[in-house]
Amino acid sequence: MKKIVFYIVLSSIMSSIITIAAYKQYAKEEPLLFPYPSSKTRLTSSDSSSLVSSAGFPDFTRIVSKTIHAVVNVKNYSKKYNNQFDPFDFFFGFPDDFGNNREKKPQRNDIPGLHGSGVILSPDGYIVTNNHVIKDAEKIEITLSDQRTYKAKLIGTDPSTDIALLKINETNLPFIYFSDSNKVQVGEWVLAIGNPFDLNSTVTAGIISAKNRSLGILRGETQSSSSIESFFQTDAAVNPGNSGGALINANGELIGINTAISSASGNFIGYSFAAPSNLVAKVIQDIKKYGTVQRAYLGVRGMDLSKTEYLKAYNKETHQNIKSQQGFLIGEVFEKSGASDAGLKKGDIIKSIDGKPIQNVADLSFMVGTKYPGDKVKVNIIRNKQKIIFYVILKDLQGRTKIRTKEEITPSELLGAIFEPLSQESKKDFGIGYGIRIKEIRTGRLSAIGLEEEDIILSINGVRMKKPNDVDRVLKKYSGDVTIKSIKQNGQVYIAGFEMN
Repeated sequence: MKKIVFYIVLSSIMSSIITIAAYKQYAKEEPLLFPYPSSKTRLTSSDSSSLVSSAGFPDFTRIVSKTIHAVVNVKNYSKKYNNQFDPFDFFFGFPDDFGNNREKKPQRNDIPGLHGSGVILSPDGYIVTNNHVIKDAEKIEITLSDQRTYKAKLIGTDPSTDIALLKINETNLPFIYFSDSNKVQVGEWVLAIGNPFDLNSTVTAGIISAKNRSLGILRGETQSSSSIESFFQTDAAVNPGNSGGALINANGELIGINTAISSASGNFIGYSFAAPSNLVAKVIQDIKKYGTVQRAYLGVRGMDLSKTEYLKAYNKETHQNIKSQQGFLIGEVFEKSGASDAGLKKGDIIKSIDGKPIQNVADLSFMVGTKYPGDKVKVNIIRNKQKIIFYVILKDLQGRTKIRTKEEITPSELLGAIFEPLSQESKKDFGIGYGIRIKEIRTGRLSAIGLEEEDIILSINGVRMKKPNDVDRVLKKYSGDVTIKSIKQNGQVYIAGFEMN
Protein backbone atom coordinates (compact mmCIF):
# COMPACT_ATOMS: atom_id res chain seq x y z
CA MET A 1 0.00 0.00 0.00
CA LYS A 2 2.84 2.40 0.88
CA LYS A 3 4.50 1.65 -2.48
CA ILE A 4 1.29 2.46 -4.34
CA VAL A 5 0.95 5.77 -2.48
CA PHE A 6 4.62 6.53 -3.17
CA TYR A 7 4.23 5.97 -6.93
CA ILE A 8 1.05 8.06 -7.04
CA VAL A 9 2.84 10.96 -5.28
CA LEU A 10 5.91 10.55 -7.53
CA SER A 11 3.72 10.53 -10.62
CA SER A 12 1.96 13.71 -9.48
CA ILE A 13 5.27 15.47 -8.85
CA MET A 14 6.67 14.47 -12.26
CA SER A 15 3.46 15.60 -13.96
CA SER A 16 3.66 18.98 -12.22
CA ILE A 17 7.31 19.43 -13.24
CA ILE A 18 6.52 18.63 -16.87
CA THR A 19 3.53 20.98 -16.85
CA ILE A 20 5.56 23.85 -15.35
CA ALA A 21 8.41 23.28 -17.79
CA ALA A 22 6.02 23.24 -20.73
CA TYR A 23 4.38 26.44 -19.54
CA LYS A 24 7.72 28.22 -19.15
CA GLN A 25 8.73 27.15 -22.63
CA TYR A 26 5.40 28.40 -23.98
CA ALA A 27 5.77 31.68 -22.11
CA LYS A 28 9.20 32.22 -23.70
CA GLU A 29 7.73 32.08 -27.18
CA GLU A 30 6.86 35.47 -28.55
CA PRO A 31 3.18 36.01 -29.29
CA LEU A 32 2.10 36.28 -32.92
CA LEU A 33 1.52 39.87 -33.98
CA PHE A 34 -1.45 38.89 -36.13
CA PRO A 35 -4.11 36.36 -35.14
CA TYR A 36 -4.28 32.73 -36.15
CA PRO A 37 -7.54 30.85 -35.55
CA SER A 38 -8.28 28.85 -32.43
CA SER A 39 -10.52 25.82 -32.43
CA LYS A 40 -13.38 28.14 -31.39
CA THR A 41 -13.12 30.23 -34.56
CA ARG A 42 -13.04 27.31 -37.01
CA LEU A 43 -16.13 25.82 -38.55
CA THR A 44 -17.15 22.70 -36.68
CA SER A 45 -18.18 19.45 -38.31
CA SER A 46 -21.82 20.51 -37.97
CA ASP A 47 -21.00 23.84 -39.61
CA SER A 48 -19.34 22.10 -42.54
CA SER A 49 -22.72 20.90 -43.69
CA SER A 50 -23.41 24.50 -44.66
CA LEU A 51 -20.89 24.11 -47.49
CA VAL A 52 -23.46 22.00 -49.33
CA SER A 53 -26.91 23.30 -50.22
CA SER A 54 -30.07 21.22 -50.19
CA ALA A 55 -29.64 20.77 -53.95
CA GLY A 56 -26.20 19.24 -53.38
CA PHE A 57 -24.21 22.22 -54.67
CA PRO A 58 -21.52 24.15 -52.74
CA ASP A 59 -22.94 26.87 -50.48
CA PHE A 60 -20.43 29.43 -49.22
CA THR A 61 -22.85 31.91 -47.67
CA ARG A 62 -21.69 31.39 -44.07
CA ILE A 63 -18.03 31.70 -45.03
CA VAL A 64 -18.66 34.86 -47.00
CA SER A 65 -20.71 36.47 -44.23
CA LYS A 66 -17.80 36.12 -41.77
CA THR A 67 -15.08 37.40 -44.16
CA ILE A 68 -16.42 39.79 -46.78
CA HIS A 69 -16.45 42.85 -44.47
CA ALA A 70 -12.72 42.39 -43.77
CA VAL A 71 -11.79 43.02 -47.42
CA VAL A 72 -11.36 46.70 -48.31
CA ASN A 73 -10.93 48.92 -51.36
CA VAL A 74 -7.47 50.49 -51.67
CA LYS A 75 -7.06 53.66 -53.74
CA ASN A 76 -3.66 54.98 -54.79
CA TYR A 77 -3.47 58.76 -55.30
CA SER A 78 -0.37 59.85 -57.20
CA LYS A 79 0.86 62.65 -59.47
CA LYS A 80 3.27 60.24 -61.16
CA TYR A 81 3.19 60.28 -64.93
CA ASN A 82 1.52 57.28 -66.58
CA ASN A 83 3.57 57.56 -69.75
CA GLN A 84 5.32 54.20 -69.37
CA PHE A 85 3.89 50.70 -69.49
CA ASP A 86 3.78 49.09 -66.07
CA PRO A 87 4.36 45.31 -66.08
CA PHE A 88 1.69 45.08 -63.38
CA ASP A 89 -0.89 46.59 -65.74
CA PHE A 90 -1.45 42.93 -66.60
CA PHE A 91 -1.55 42.00 -62.91
CA PHE A 92 -4.54 43.92 -61.45
CA GLY A 93 -4.78 47.63 -61.06
CA PHE A 94 -5.09 49.46 -64.36
CA PRO A 95 -4.83 53.26 -64.34
CA ASP A 96 -8.24 54.87 -64.72
CA ASP A 97 -7.41 56.03 -68.26
CA PHE A 98 -6.06 52.65 -69.44
CA GLY A 99 -6.97 51.93 -73.05
CA ASN A 100 -8.39 55.40 -73.62
CA ASN A 101 -5.64 57.90 -73.18
CA ARG A 102 -2.07 56.67 -72.74
CA GLU A 103 -0.29 59.89 -73.73
CA LYS A 104 1.98 61.66 -71.29
CA LYS A 105 -0.47 63.24 -68.89
CA PRO A 106 0.18 64.06 -65.24
CA GLN A 107 -2.48 62.91 -62.82
CA ARG A 108 -4.09 65.17 -60.27
CA ASN A 109 -3.46 63.99 -56.74
CA ASP A 110 -7.18 64.10 -55.92
CA ILE A 111 -8.01 61.38 -58.46
CA PRO A 112 -6.95 57.79 -57.69
CA GLY A 113 -4.55 56.38 -60.26
CA LEU A 114 -4.92 52.75 -59.19
CA HIS A 115 -7.60 50.73 -57.48
CA GLY A 116 -6.90 47.52 -55.60
CA SER A 117 -7.94 45.50 -52.60
CA GLY A 118 -6.66 44.88 -49.09
CA VAL A 119 -7.36 42.58 -46.16
CA ILE A 120 -7.86 43.70 -42.56
CA LEU A 121 -5.62 41.58 -40.34
CA SER A 122 -6.43 42.89 -36.87
CA PRO A 123 -9.25 44.84 -35.17
CA ASP A 124 -6.94 47.88 -34.68
CA GLY A 125 -6.63 48.57 -38.40
CA TYR A 126 -3.61 46.78 -39.89
CA ILE A 127 -4.19 45.99 -43.57
CA VAL A 128 -2.16 43.92 -46.02
CA THR A 129 -2.16 44.59 -49.77
CA ASN A 130 0.23 44.26 -52.71
CA ASN A 131 3.19 46.58 -53.06
CA HIS A 132 2.31 47.32 -56.67
CA VAL A 133 -1.14 48.56 -55.61
CA ILE A 134 0.30 51.39 -53.47
CA LYS A 135 3.59 51.95 -55.29
CA ASP A 136 4.46 55.67 -55.77
CA ALA A 137 1.37 56.71 -53.80
CA GLU A 138 1.29 60.20 -52.30
CA LYS A 139 -1.95 59.34 -50.52
CA ILE A 140 -3.59 55.98 -49.83
CA GLU A 141 -7.30 55.80 -49.16
CA ILE A 142 -9.12 52.83 -47.64
CA THR A 143 -12.86 52.29 -48.13
CA LEU A 144 -14.56 49.68 -45.96
CA SER A 145 -17.47 47.53 -47.12
CA ASP A 146 -19.87 49.89 -45.29
CA GLN A 147 -18.37 52.82 -47.28
CA ARG A 148 -16.50 54.40 -44.37
CA THR A 149 -13.32 56.00 -45.74
CA TYR A 150 -9.93 56.47 -44.08
CA LYS A 151 -6.50 57.80 -44.99
CA ALA A 152 -4.00 54.96 -44.57
CA LYS A 153 -0.43 55.13 -43.36
CA LEU A 154 2.17 53.07 -45.18
CA ILE A 155 3.93 51.06 -42.48
CA GLY A 156 6.31 49.27 -44.84
CA THR A 157 6.72 47.36 -48.09
CA ASP A 158 8.62 44.40 -49.46
CA PRO A 159 8.87 44.49 -53.28
CA SER A 160 10.63 41.10 -53.20
CA THR A 161 7.32 39.48 -52.25
CA ASP A 162 5.05 42.29 -53.53
CA ILE A 163 3.60 42.79 -50.04
CA ALA A 164 2.77 46.05 -48.24
CA LEU A 165 1.46 46.76 -44.75
CA LEU A 166 -0.92 49.67 -44.12
CA LYS A 167 -2.61 51.08 -41.01
CA ILE A 168 -5.80 53.05 -40.45
CA ASN A 169 -6.89 54.68 -37.19
CA GLU A 170 -9.92 52.65 -36.17
CA THR A 171 -10.84 49.94 -33.67
CA ASN A 172 -13.22 46.97 -33.48
CA LEU A 173 -12.80 46.24 -37.17
CA PRO A 174 -13.72 42.89 -38.73
CA PHE A 175 -10.66 40.87 -39.69
CA ILE A 176 -9.64 37.54 -41.19
CA TYR A 177 -7.56 34.94 -39.38
CA PHE A 178 -4.42 33.54 -40.96
CA SER A 179 -4.26 29.85 -41.85
CA ASP A 180 -1.22 27.60 -42.32
CA SER A 181 -0.70 27.69 -46.08
CA ASN A 182 1.57 24.64 -45.92
CA LYS A 183 -1.55 22.55 -45.30
CA VAL A 184 -3.32 23.74 -48.44
CA GLN A 185 -3.92 20.94 -50.93
CA VAL A 186 -4.49 20.93 -54.67
CA GLY A 187 -8.21 20.49 -55.36
CA GLU A 188 -9.62 22.15 -52.24
CA TRP A 189 -12.27 24.85 -52.49
CA VAL A 190 -11.20 28.50 -52.20
CA LEU A 191 -12.92 31.89 -52.44
CA ALA A 192 -11.41 35.09 -53.83
CA ILE A 193 -12.76 38.34 -52.35
CA GLY A 194 -11.85 41.73 -53.75
CA ASN A 195 -12.85 44.72 -55.85
CA PRO A 196 -12.46 43.85 -59.54
CA PHE A 197 -12.97 46.84 -61.85
CA ASP A 198 -13.69 48.84 -58.67
CA LEU A 199 -16.80 46.72 -58.01
CA ASN A 200 -16.71 46.49 -54.22
CA SER A 201 -17.00 43.25 -52.25
CA THR A 202 -17.04 40.77 -55.12
CA VAL A 203 -16.78 37.05 -54.33
CA THR A 204 -15.75 34.27 -56.72
CA ALA A 205 -15.16 30.57 -56.08
CA GLY A 206 -12.79 27.95 -57.43
CA ILE A 207 -10.22 25.40 -56.39
CA ILE A 208 -6.46 25.29 -55.84
CA SER A 209 -5.22 24.27 -59.29
CA ALA A 210 -1.51 24.01 -58.41
CA LYS A 211 1.05 25.07 -55.82
CA ASN A 212 4.55 26.58 -55.91
CA ARG A 213 4.20 28.44 -59.21
CA SER A 214 6.97 30.85 -60.23
CA LEU A 215 6.03 33.43 -62.89
CA GLY A 216 9.10 35.68 -62.98
CA ILE A 217 7.02 38.85 -62.61
CA LEU A 218 8.60 39.99 -59.33
CA ARG A 219 12.13 39.53 -60.62
CA GLY A 220 11.16 41.66 -63.59
CA GLU A 221 9.62 44.31 -61.36
CA THR A 222 12.36 44.52 -58.72
CA GLN A 223 15.35 43.55 -60.90
CA SER A 224 16.41 41.40 -57.97
CA SER A 225 17.40 37.77 -57.67
CA SER A 226 16.10 37.89 -54.08
CA SER A 227 12.47 37.99 -55.20
CA ILE A 228 10.36 35.19 -53.75
CA GLU A 229 7.74 33.63 -55.99
CA SER A 230 5.88 30.53 -54.86
CA PHE A 231 2.27 31.24 -55.77
CA PHE A 232 -0.90 29.26 -55.35
CA GLN A 233 -2.57 28.85 -58.73
CA THR A 234 -6.38 28.91 -58.65
CA ASP A 235 -9.24 29.00 -61.12
CA ALA A 236 -11.26 31.43 -59.00
CA ALA A 237 -12.08 34.39 -61.27
CA VAL A 238 -10.02 37.48 -60.43
CA ASN A 239 -9.57 40.63 -62.49
CA PRO A 240 -7.94 44.08 -62.33
CA GLY A 241 -8.73 45.47 -58.87
CA ASN A 242 -8.58 42.11 -57.10
CA SER A 243 -4.89 42.57 -56.38
CA GLY A 244 -4.23 42.56 -52.65
CA GLY A 245 -7.54 40.83 -51.91
CA ALA A 246 -8.18 37.70 -49.88
CA LEU A 247 -7.95 34.08 -50.92
CA ILE A 248 -9.74 32.12 -48.20
CA ASN A 249 -10.35 28.44 -47.48
CA ALA A 250 -13.53 26.60 -46.54
CA ASN A 251 -13.02 27.59 -42.88
CA GLY A 252 -13.07 31.29 -43.77
CA GLU A 253 -9.33 31.66 -43.05
CA LEU A 254 -6.75 33.57 -45.08
CA ILE A 255 -4.53 31.25 -47.13
CA GLY A 256 -3.23 33.79 -49.63
CA ILE A 257 -3.17 37.31 -51.07
CA ASN A 258 -4.30 37.51 -54.69
CA THR A 259 -1.40 38.93 -56.65
CA ALA A 260 -1.43 38.16 -60.39
CA ILE A 261 -3.31 36.72 -63.32
CA SER A 262 -1.98 35.03 -66.44
CA SER A 263 -3.48 36.86 -69.38
CA ALA A 264 -2.44 38.68 -72.53
CA SER A 265 -5.52 40.91 -72.31
CA GLY A 266 -5.24 41.79 -68.63
CA ASN A 267 -8.57 40.13 -67.80
CA PHE A 268 -9.22 36.72 -66.28
CA ILE A 269 -8.94 33.79 -68.71
CA GLY A 270 -8.84 30.85 -66.32
CA TYR A 271 -5.95 31.13 -63.85
CA SER A 272 -4.91 33.46 -61.05
CA PHE A 273 -2.08 33.44 -58.55
CA ALA A 274 -1.86 34.23 -54.84
CA ALA A 275 1.04 34.67 -52.41
CA PRO A 276 0.74 32.01 -49.66
CA SER A 277 -0.28 33.19 -46.20
CA ASN A 278 2.78 31.82 -44.38
CA LEU A 279 5.08 34.00 -46.48
CA VAL A 280 2.75 37.00 -46.15
CA ALA A 281 2.59 36.59 -42.36
CA LYS A 282 6.38 36.43 -42.07
CA VAL A 283 6.84 39.59 -44.14
CA ILE A 284 4.25 41.75 -42.39
CA GLN A 285 5.27 40.64 -38.90
CA ASP A 286 8.87 41.58 -39.73
CA ILE A 287 7.77 44.97 -41.05
CA LYS A 288 5.69 45.66 -37.94
CA LYS A 289 8.26 44.44 -35.43
CA TYR A 290 11.60 45.37 -37.01
CA GLY A 291 10.71 48.00 -39.60
CA THR A 292 12.15 45.86 -42.39
CA VAL A 293 12.05 42.26 -43.54
CA GLN A 294 14.63 40.05 -41.83
CA ARG A 295 15.58 38.01 -44.88
CA ALA A 296 17.77 34.91 -44.79
CA TYR A 297 19.71 33.52 -47.74
CA LEU A 298 21.11 30.09 -48.48
CA GLY A 299 23.76 31.56 -50.74
CA VAL A 300 23.34 29.58 -53.95
CA ARG A 301 22.25 30.16 -57.51
CA GLY A 302 21.07 27.46 -59.90
CA MET A 303 18.16 26.04 -61.84
CA ASP A 304 15.22 23.66 -61.81
CA LEU A 305 16.08 20.18 -63.00
CA SER A 306 12.72 20.11 -64.77
CA LYS A 307 13.99 22.70 -67.28
CA THR A 308 15.15 20.25 -69.95
CA GLU A 309 16.63 22.82 -72.36
CA TYR A 310 18.75 24.45 -69.65
CA LEU A 311 19.74 21.03 -68.35
CA LYS A 312 20.92 19.93 -71.81
CA ALA A 313 23.09 23.03 -72.06
CA TYR A 314 24.49 22.43 -68.56
CA ASN A 315 25.29 18.78 -69.34
CA LYS A 316 27.04 19.79 -72.55
CA GLU A 317 29.10 22.45 -70.80
CA THR A 318 30.09 20.27 -67.84
CA HIS A 319 30.29 16.93 -69.73
CA GLN A 320 27.74 15.34 -67.42
CA ASN A 321 24.57 13.35 -67.93
CA ILE A 322 22.20 14.62 -65.24
CA LYS A 323 18.64 13.45 -65.87
CA SER A 324 15.54 15.65 -65.63
CA GLN A 325 14.07 15.21 -62.13
CA GLN A 326 12.65 17.03 -59.14
CA GLY A 327 15.24 19.11 -57.34
CA PHE A 328 17.41 22.22 -57.55
CA LEU A 329 20.82 22.06 -59.23
CA ILE A 330 23.41 24.38 -57.67
CA GLY A 331 25.26 26.30 -60.37
CA GLU A 332 27.09 28.69 -58.05
CA VAL A 333 27.84 28.94 -54.33
CA PHE A 334 28.50 32.46 -53.06
CA GLU A 335 31.60 33.08 -50.96
CA LYS A 336 31.17 33.48 -47.20
CA SER A 337 27.53 32.37 -47.44
CA GLY A 338 25.90 29.79 -45.20
CA ALA A 339 25.97 27.27 -48.05
CA SER A 340 29.70 27.85 -48.60
CA ASP A 341 30.47 27.55 -44.88
CA ALA A 342 28.56 24.25 -44.68
CA GLY A 343 30.35 22.74 -47.68
CA LEU A 344 27.75 22.82 -50.47
CA LYS A 345 29.32 22.84 -53.95
CA LYS A 346 28.50 23.57 -57.56
CA GLY A 347 26.81 20.52 -59.08
CA ASP A 348 25.06 19.46 -55.87
CA ILE A 349 21.37 18.69 -56.26
CA ILE A 350 19.17 19.91 -53.40
CA LYS A 351 16.38 17.39 -52.79
CA SER A 352 14.86 18.64 -49.53
CA ILE A 353 15.17 21.25 -46.79
CA ASP A 354 14.10 20.38 -43.25
CA GLY A 355 12.51 17.24 -44.64
CA LYS A 356 10.29 19.08 -47.15
CA PRO A 357 10.86 18.15 -50.81
CA ILE A 358 12.40 20.75 -53.10
CA GLN A 359 10.90 20.27 -56.55
CA ASN A 360 11.90 23.58 -58.11
CA VAL A 361 13.21 27.08 -57.46
CA ALA A 362 9.80 28.19 -56.13
CA ASP A 363 10.01 25.56 -53.36
CA LEU A 364 13.54 26.63 -52.49
CA SER A 365 12.80 30.36 -52.40
CA PHE A 366 9.67 29.83 -50.29
CA MET A 367 11.37 27.55 -47.76
CA VAL A 368 14.31 29.92 -47.26
CA GLY A 369 12.08 32.99 -47.50
CA THR A 370 10.16 32.03 -44.36
CA LYS A 371 13.38 31.63 -42.34
CA TYR A 372 15.48 34.14 -40.39
CA PRO A 373 19.22 34.89 -40.32
CA GLY A 374 20.79 32.47 -37.85
CA ASP A 375 18.28 29.69 -38.48
CA LYS A 376 19.83 26.26 -39.03
CA VAL A 377 18.33 24.18 -41.83
CA LYS A 378 18.86 20.54 -42.77
CA VAL A 379 19.70 20.26 -46.48
CA ASN A 380 19.58 16.88 -48.22
CA ILE A 381 21.60 16.82 -51.44
CA ILE A 382 22.86 14.37 -54.04
CA ARG A 383 26.54 14.62 -54.97
CA ASN A 384 28.05 12.15 -57.42
CA LYS A 385 24.98 9.93 -56.95
CA GLN A 386 25.57 9.85 -53.19
CA LYS A 387 23.05 11.19 -50.66
CA ILE A 388 24.61 13.65 -48.19
CA ILE A 389 23.12 15.76 -45.40
CA PHE A 390 24.39 19.27 -44.59
CA TYR A 391 23.35 21.61 -41.80
CA VAL A 392 23.43 25.20 -43.01
CA ILE A 393 23.25 28.31 -40.83
CA LEU A 394 21.51 30.96 -42.91
CA LYS A 395 22.85 34.51 -43.20
CA ASP A 396 21.55 37.85 -44.42
CA LEU A 397 23.05 39.66 -47.41
CA GLN A 398 25.71 41.25 -45.21
CA GLY A 399 26.76 37.86 -43.83
CA ARG A 400 25.16 38.33 -40.41
CA THR A 401 23.56 35.45 -38.56
CA LYS A 402 21.35 37.32 -36.13
CA ILE A 403 18.11 39.26 -36.21
CA ARG A 404 18.65 42.94 -35.66
CA THR A 405 16.30 45.16 -33.70
CA LYS A 406 14.92 48.47 -34.96
CA GLU A 407 17.57 50.26 -32.90
CA GLU A 408 20.36 48.38 -34.69
CA ILE A 409 19.10 49.19 -38.18
CA THR A 410 20.22 52.57 -39.53
CA PRO A 411 17.76 54.86 -41.32
CA SER A 412 19.81 54.47 -44.52
CA GLU A 413 19.25 50.71 -44.38
CA LEU A 414 15.50 51.19 -43.88
CA LEU A 415 15.46 53.50 -46.88
CA GLY A 416 17.26 50.75 -48.78
CA ALA A 417 20.00 52.84 -50.33
CA ILE A 418 23.67 53.73 -50.31
CA PHE A 419 24.40 57.41 -50.94
CA GLU A 420 27.41 59.31 -52.29
CA PRO A 421 28.35 63.00 -52.35
CA LEU A 422 27.24 65.01 -55.35
CA SER A 423 30.09 66.19 -57.58
CA GLN A 424 30.56 69.86 -58.41
CA GLU A 425 29.96 69.01 -62.06
CA SER A 426 26.56 67.47 -61.26
CA LYS A 427 25.61 70.45 -59.11
CA LYS A 428 26.43 72.72 -62.03
CA ASP A 429 24.49 70.55 -64.51
CA PHE A 430 21.34 70.58 -62.37
CA GLY A 431 21.76 74.14 -61.14
CA ILE A 432 21.80 73.21 -57.45
CA GLY A 433 24.19 73.83 -54.57
CA TYR A 434 23.51 70.73 -52.49
CA GLY A 435 22.22 67.16 -52.66
CA ILE A 436 23.37 63.54 -52.42
CA ARG A 437 23.17 60.90 -55.12
CA ILE A 438 21.66 57.42 -54.73
CA LYS A 439 24.64 55.19 -55.55
CA GLU A 440 22.86 51.87 -54.96
CA ILE A 441 19.24 51.02 -54.22
CA ARG A 442 17.55 47.82 -53.08
CA THR A 443 14.31 46.83 -51.38
CA GLY A 444 13.29 49.58 -48.97
CA ARG A 445 11.32 52.78 -48.46
CA LEU A 446 12.88 54.65 -51.40
CA SER A 447 12.29 51.93 -53.99
CA ALA A 448 8.69 51.71 -52.75
CA ILE A 449 8.06 55.40 -53.56
CA GLY A 450 9.65 55.17 -57.00
CA LEU A 451 13.19 56.44 -56.50
CA GLU A 452 16.02 54.88 -58.52
CA GLU A 453 19.80 54.76 -58.68
CA GLU A 454 21.38 58.05 -59.81
CA ASP A 455 18.43 60.09 -58.50
CA ILE A 456 19.50 63.04 -56.34
CA ILE A 457 18.04 63.57 -52.85
CA LEU A 458 17.70 67.30 -52.22
CA SER A 459 16.05 67.31 -48.80
CA ILE A 460 14.43 65.12 -46.16
CA ASN A 461 11.69 66.75 -44.09
CA GLY A 462 12.87 70.12 -45.38
CA VAL A 463 16.49 69.60 -44.27
CA ARG A 464 19.00 69.96 -47.11
CA MET A 465 21.17 66.92 -47.79
CA LYS A 466 24.83 67.87 -48.25
CA LYS A 467 26.61 64.63 -47.34
CA PRO A 468 25.54 60.95 -47.05
CA ASN A 469 25.49 60.81 -43.25
CA ASP A 470 22.93 63.64 -43.18
CA VAL A 471 20.30 60.96 -43.87
CA ASP A 472 20.99 59.11 -40.62
CA ARG A 473 21.42 62.36 -38.71
CA VAL A 474 17.97 63.64 -39.69
CA LEU A 475 16.07 60.34 -39.39
CA LYS A 476 17.79 58.73 -36.38
CA LYS A 477 15.12 57.92 -33.78
CA TYR A 478 12.56 59.76 -35.92
CA SER A 479 8.97 58.54 -36.05
CA GLY A 480 6.26 59.95 -38.27
CA ASP A 481 5.71 61.19 -41.81
CA VAL A 482 8.83 61.55 -43.96
CA THR A 483 8.91 63.82 -47.03
CA ILE A 484 11.62 63.28 -49.64
CA LYS A 485 12.38 65.94 -52.26
CA SER A 486 14.51 64.70 -55.13
CA ILE A 487 15.55 65.28 -58.72
CA LYS A 488 14.99 62.46 -61.17
CA GLN A 489 17.55 61.65 -63.84
CA ASN A 490 15.51 63.57 -66.42
CA GLY A 491 15.65 66.71 -64.26
CA GLN A 492 12.08 66.43 -62.94
CA VAL A 493 11.63 67.48 -59.31
CA TYR A 494 9.87 64.66 -57.43
CA ILE A 495 8.28 64.86 -53.98
CA ALA A 496 7.09 61.74 -52.20
CA GLY A 497 6.67 60.47 -48.67
CA PHE A 498 6.14 57.52 -46.38
CA GLU A 499 5.53 56.66 -42.75
CA MET A 500 8.49 55.84 -40.50
CA ASN A 501 7.90 54.33 -37.08
